[in-house]
Amino acid sequence: MHYISNYKHNFLLLALVTLNFFSGFSQVDSIQFFKTKISALVKCSDFNENKLEYIDNLNQLSYYQRLTEQVSMLIHSETALELSIKNNYTYGELEALTNFATLYLYKGETDKSINFSLRIINNSELKNFPKTEMRIYNILGQAYFYKNDYPSTYTQFLHALSIAEKNSDQQQLFQMNMNLGTIFSRLQNSDEALKYYLPAFEAVKKLNDPTKEVMMLSNMAFLNIELENLTEAKMNLDAAFKLFETYNNTSWLAWTHSTLGLYYLKLQDYENAVLNYQKALKLHKGFNDVKTNADMTYGLARAYLGLNRLSKSEETILECLALYQSSEYEMGLEQAYRSLYEIKKKQNKTAESLKYLELTEKHSNDNFKKKNRQNLMMLNAKLKFEKETENLKAQNEQALDQQRKYVKWSIAGLISLTVIVFLILKANNREKILNKKLAKQAEILNENQNKLTQINANQDRLFSIVGHDLRGPVISLKEILTLYLEDPEGKEYFDKFAPQLKKDIEQVQFTMDNLLHWGKTQMQGNTIHSRSIMVKQELDFILQLYRNEINKKVINIKNNVSVHDKVFADLQQFNIIFRNLISNAIKFTPNEGTISITTKIKNKKLVIIVSDTGVGMAKADVSKLFSDTENFSNYGTNLEKGTGLGLRLVKAMVINNNGNITVKSQPNKGSQFIIELPVDQAT
Repeated sequence: MHYISNYKHNFLLLALVTLNFFSGFSQVDSIQFFKTKISALVKCSDFNENKLEYIDNLNQLSYYQRLTEQVSMLIHSETALELSIKNNYTYGELEALTNFATLYLYKGETDKSINFSLRIINNSELKNFPKTEMRIYNILGQAYFYKNDYPSTYTQFLHALSIAEKNSDQQQLFQMNMNLGTIFSRLQNSDEALKYYLPAFEAVKKLNDPTKEVMMLSNMAFLNIELENLTEAKMNLDAAFKLFETYNNTSWLAWTHSTLGLYYLKLQDYENAVLNYQKALKLHKGFNDVKTNADMTYGLARAYLGLNRLSKSEETILECLALYQSSEYEMGLEQAYRSLYEIKKKQNKTAESLKYLELTEKHSNDNFKKKNRQNLMMLNAKLKFEKETENLKAQNEQALDQQRKYVKWSIAGLISLTVIVFLILKANNREKILNKKLAKQAEILNENQNKLTQINANQDRLFSIVGHDLRGPVISLKEILTLYLEDPEGKEYFDKFAPQLKKDIEQVQFTMDNLLHWGKTQMQGNTIHSRSIMVKQELDFILQLYRNEINKKVINIKNNVSVHDKVFADLQQFNIIFRNLISNAIKFTPNEGTISITTKIKNKKLVIIVSDTGVGMAKADVSKLFSDTENFSNYGTNLEKGTGLGLRLVKAMVINNNGNITVKSQPNKGSQFIIELPVDQAT
């Protein structure tokens, strides 16, 4: 298992790139610099090994020997520790112990590194040396990362980040935000990764360091690809390659070519994807980094599959599968088996494809469960850290209050009656401040209670929808499949009910999409990515999605939107809004009815009106459409089902995009949904 250990160690150093940002030449120069400095000190006539300057230089030399001269690092750290304890030099002692923790981290002896780190953190004097404190929390976080204990890693990095923010340390702000972003990128949580990568990107601009800028640009490009922000990803990659013209770093050049290969995969430009993955593998050949080699090989296999070079793709996939198996990387195994399933399916080898499909589903289920556990543990770690932070603030405030009391008592013993009167007045003032604080706390508690009530209501609504509208079709599907597999006449029943089951499953999928997006709108920090949207083009695309339903009911569609109409909004939310509105219009419009879409400009907003000649609604029902307390849902003219969630989701997303929605409806005459969104005024 030594091979796997080395792989994990090397991948840790690649993933948490900010730890090792000096080149080999830079480390050699630093080692020689401190050796020369120590030699000069020793040659001085008044040299004394107990001098603090000598101890500090021993610690500095030891740190720079961590990658190339680990035996010497151990000797110098032991000497520095012994001299620091002898001279009661707390800073030197903490730095020496930190070097021990660093040494064992790089040697892969993680438990020893953690023990040294905890010994340092428990030292009450550590808070007097913020740079050492940030460094040891960073090392401890990396050690936990090495052990795949992501919640503990997350907690230690948050500690280091909070110290960096308190001290406005740009170097550490970059380092810790980068490390935190890497954790969430590793866990495939792109939104959370972006939350930390953006401030890291801001910090690296202030540092003016090309080595860190290349790292940041490459990681941002990869994250933007995962978020489907391909234009931004290409800009990141172009900027990174421009830096490589004057700055050479083979491992990061390989990673950047691999990311460019992924970019071309997203564009389905498989020829360029193959070229870049081949360059990446060639550049990375000399590094003992199994995980990264496996990922690059997997990307190359997907590019071959896109070119329909099935034999070459299978050969390459089997190579990366062996690498994933050696490193016990479950996510990699899942994606490799899924690719083999696709290849065998295209080769019409049914038995082999089913075997790989079964392996894919097994790993998929296992990975889903692990991811859920990790997410829960990360959330608990975050809440625990926040609670500890609040407790620490409360303790500090209590200590400050106690100190103020001591000062006041001392003054009271030295000053006359006039000062006593002053203290009484001050006490009254303090009482007013306390009353204001209590009132503020009561206001916060009331606000939190309202939020909790809303969360409970949302939860009840979710359980109601899942239990009533989603569970039924799934149970029906299970029963018909059981008949199909166990009853001799099961195939006849399956053929009879399959069309209806297909409709039910499609409705389940639509409802699940709405639930997921509705859940996002309820979360704090839901991000809006506004852009220019060609309204007619997007509406034509949505209408095409519902072409079968429209044709079945022989509905006349009138899309009277001008090709020049544009709005400035989030594209994904724009599509969700009008998918729901058009779906409802189709549902409640009878056969041979009419659905029309028109627009007009009003107060710098584009008014988009979706009208139908459907069943309409009474005023009482219209008032329930967007209610947070009542759930309103009817069957369509052909008994189509609904959850009542869609229109609440529509309203939330319209408001998120600085818009407004109103409804006009009359029974048996139809309905009008009127959406106002900001006009895109860019030329």
